Amino acid sequence: MNKKLILGTLSLFLLAGCASNDTKKEETTDESVNTTTDEAGGAQSSAEVTDADGNVTKADIEKENGKITSITIDQIKDGSSKKELGDDYKMKEASSIGKEWYEQVKYLEQFIIDNGVDAVKLDKDGYAEDEDLKSGCTINLTDIMEAVKEADAK
Repeated sequence: MNKKLILGTLSLFLLAGCASNDTKKEETTDESVNTTTDEAGGAQSSAEVTDADGNVTKADIEKENGKITSITIDQIKDGSSKKELGDDYKMKEASSIGKEWYEQVKYLEQFIIDNGVDAVKLDKDGYAEDEDLKSGCTINLTDIMEAVKEADAK
């Protein structure tokens, strides 16, 4: 009788653990951050975030006196850089603002230089909330901003 009770209780715990309706994949599987500082007070840092599918998002930041002066963002999917693909990435046709991926990221990079990392607010789905930012960048920013924040924190 005790064995049946214990087995029944264990089965309930196992079923409860399997009953989660959260089907979201783990976004990040690996992160790496590198930082260097020069004598003039400038700093360079970079971060890479790799998602569960092996896609890599990179962010390189340069700062002077704590302010971002340069930022470069890229994503590597299936071994190809989205920036290097340029117009061959073929996002323009699907884009609601008629811009390629690299054009949208360039807009985001300038937005971050002008307004700072903290000015980039995302909705629950990972898209920009700020109307100005949305006017030039409508791509999902979840992995991008994770890499940017990692690089900025160092």
